[in-house]
Amino acid sequence: MLAYLRARAFSRGFLGGSQLWMAIGLVVWTIRLFQWLTRPDVDVVYRDRIGPGQSIEIRHLEPPPTRRQRRRTKRAARR
Repeated sequence: MLAYLRARAFSRGFLGGSQLWMAIGLVVWTIRLFQWLTRPDVDVVYRDRIGPGQSIEIRHLEPPPTRRQRRRTKRAARR
C-alpha cells in the first residue's frame, strides 16, 4: 500500500503538481524514512568466498542452560 501511494504521489504530486498528492507523498516518504532508520542491525559473523566443490554447513546451537534450568536438573537428579 505504501509503495502504491509513493508511486502515485510522485506521479501526481511531484510531476503533476497536485498539492494533495504532494502532502500524501510527504507523509508516506516520512513513514518510509522512519522504517529505514529503525531497521534492525545485522551482525556478520563470518564472511568468505567459497570455490567450486566447496559447501557450507550452518548450525544453530541451543543456548547454554540458565541457572534456573541447571538447578531444576540437579534437583531432579537427586530424587
